[in-house]
Formats: sequence, C-alpha cells, structure tokens
Amino acid sequence: MQEETLEHYFLDELTLSELQELIIEELDLPADQQQSYHYQFRNLDSIQMLESTHFITLCEAVLADKFEPRCLPLIAETLTESEKFEWNDDAVSEVLFFWLEADPEYPLAEKATHQRFIRWLNGTEELPD
Repeated sequence: MQEETLEHYFLDELTLSELQELIIEELDLPADQQQSYHYQFRNLDSIQMLESTHFITLCEAVLADKFEPRCLPLIAETLTESEKFEWNDDAVSEVLFFWLEADPEYPLAEKATHQRFIRWLNGTEELPD
C-alpha cells in the first residue's frame, strides 16, 4: 500500500469505501504482484500527526459493517513503516500493534475487539500490560 493513499484518506480526500476498495484490490493480488513498501526520505515539514479519533473512526466503521477488518493489518503496516505519519498516543501504538500482529485474545473479526480498541483510544479502558 502506498502511504499517499492513507494520506489522502486522513486528509478527507478519499472516502472510507474508496480506501477499502483500494486495499482489497491489493490484498486480492497474487503475492508476486503485491506492492512492497518502499522507504522514501521525507521533508520533516510534511509529517502528518494522527490522533486517536482517526482510528476510532476506522473501528466504528468495522462495527457498522462499513469496513472489512482484513484491511486493518495493511493500514497498520503502512503507518508503522512510514516516515510520513506520527502519533503521540500509546493507545494508537497499541491498537496498531494488534492490527498488525494476529492475537487470539484480540481477533480482528470480532466486534467486541473493536469496541475494546475504541475504549482504549478514548481512554475509558486501561491498555493491556
């Protein structure tokens, strides 16, 4: 996934359904045709700060069956390897970790998992140890 795709989404230049469509297209490609992440040096003035609300919106979309949870690991991978995005929130880091790393305790296909992520992101539930 190209980080520019996520940048357009977070800047409200791409709808949630358009983002999902692009991610699913990439996920459905044969492995030898999938894009790999390419490191690019960035001007530090172009770094986009992400807030917990960006991720709450994605979790709420999963809960409303408007976004497929199988898209979340690719988003997490792109964000964590990107020099274009930053966040100053431990809850965001924790949620991205669980999106990226499969954990039987927090299955992405379960709605209760996304409800818990929202509670972490809005600070109403403690993060796991």
